[in-house]
Amino acid sequence: MSLLYTYGTGSTTESKRWSMLDDLLNQIPNNNTNLILAKDVRDAVFTLWERLNETATASNVYQNTNLTPVTIGGIPAGSSFSTPHTMQQMFDMLLYPYLSPTLSLGALNNKEYGNALLTTLNWSVVKKSNPITGITVDGQSFTPTGNSQTGTKNANGTYSIPAPASTINTFTMSVTDGTSTSTTNTSFTWMNRIYWGSLNLSSLGNPDFGTNPGSASMVTLNSAMVIALDGAGVAPGSQLSATKAKTYTSINGAGKYLIFAWPSSVAGATTPLFTVNGLQNTAFIRIKTNWSFTNTFGFTTPYEVWITNTQQNSPLNIIIS
Repeated sequence: MSLLYTYGTGSTTESKRWSMLDDLLNQIPNNNTNLILAKDVRDAVFTLWERLNETATASNVYQNTNLTPVTIGGIPAGSSFSTPHTMQQMFDMLLYPYLSPTLSLGALNNKEYGNALLTTLNWSVVKKSNPITGITVDGQSFTPTGNSQTGTKNANGTYSIPAPASTINTFTMSVTDGTSTSTTNTSFTWMNRIYWGSLNLSSLGNPDFGTNPGSASMVTLNSAMVIALDGAGVAPGSQLSATKAKTYTSINGAGKYLIFAWPSSVAGATTPLFTVNGLQNTAFIRIKTNWSFTNTFGFTTPYEVWITNTQQNSPLNIIIS
């Protein structure tokens, strides 16, 4: 007989583990003469328990010191398993790879110079593999709950004076979960408006500025008149833009002069190119240059204003570049 070891030595539950099946069976003889003792049964139960436990443990662990040649699931190439891993651990690594949190900052609308500096940042973060441990939005830290979270942050925009054609304001959000840090940005752009529409010069006798350019100085114009331009059939008559370039399809003066205004800060502000119905056209005159224009927010900046040399009575396709 081969005895491996004893459990509970010296106690009432003392049991022996036997190495071979024959050894185990020999402990339980035929009981026709009442030879089986309680200890014999305990020895058999203990031996079977140990064998079953070892078999279960051995079949539920994985160990391999070789480096994995490719990435599979959440196990990257070059991994090894020098210490035993349970099957639960192995399948978790395979089927549930690490995912960094998903975060977002809500989109922002562009603003016209002079509008309110204050803007609201709407942010959110979605927990993935790990609890969220840190949230920072526009330099301000927020207390993380560990789970998915949303919130708002008041932020101030900024631009310089004199204002350029456009100014971009960018805001940043970062989130960490103890394993990685993720960042995202959102932004908006400060711009002026360009304006277009028609101008009634009947009070001046509808002059031809092509033959009499000096009469352009007689045109009376103020900021309110420019703001009120209706687009001459190309609604709405104004738009935020960092350039003077625009295509006007079927713009119609309807007996008036076509008028276009843009900030002096845009590229080529004083040297526009007009294309009318597919052909370059010079029948336009500048009536204002570096003119102080005040928008609806009370912001004043220099503008260039151009009109057609004569009245326009039918729809035109005009490209300004």
